[in-house]
Amino acid sequence: MKPVRVHEEVERHRELVLLACRSLDRSEPPGRASGCVSIRSGEAVVISTGEEDGESPRTDRNAVLIDPEEGLPLLGELAWPPPETPAHLAIHRQLPGGGAVIHTREPATVALTEAVGAAPSADATVLTVAPGRRSASEREDVADLARLIDLSGPVTAVLLAGSAVFTWGRSPEEALSGLERIREFGRALHPAPAAGPEEAEGKTW
Repeated sequence: MKPVRVHEEVERHRELVLLACRSLDRSEPPGRASGCVSIRSGEAVVISTGEEDGESPRTDRNAVLIDPEEGLPLLGELAWPPPETPAHLAIHRQLPGGGAVIHTREPATVALTEAVGAAPSADATVLTVAPGRRSASEREDVADLARLIDLSGPVTAVLLAGSAVFTWGRSPEEALSGLERIREFGRALHPAPAAGPEEAEGKTW
């Protein structure tokens, strides 16, 4: 692994990642938070861990500093990055000057994103990509993501293998706003049904 320059404020970047994780967890149904956050720190990337390490996604988050090419922890790091790391890095490579990436596997959000992807508009487009596969270097690659994605265009989110939704921005807050934007577009396409007469009769006002 070649030397990787780390930003002097790397510890602050860890804090920003964990803070964004708490916001991500709060935005999802209780007990259903399942995702992570990453941001650039110099040439390296800080990415949060999750329940793959046997941790509670709401209480025991950690953040690990990784190599931007291979996705491996840098020397001295004790945690291990999540399986979605290759997709995070592929998107980071398309973000000039840094930025933040988040993803979630929360089922309702995935379903809303699929709805937006099936009815693209000028306001929101979802790029659907295939699962990762091994390259000749044995690195887990994200099929077609780096080749197809154009973050200067209308793509608002990436749906990876129908199971994880990715959004991004110049900061974690902007990436989280992008995720909520996709949810809002999805809800507009499939509004919640109104209460039926039977339900209304059973209510006490």
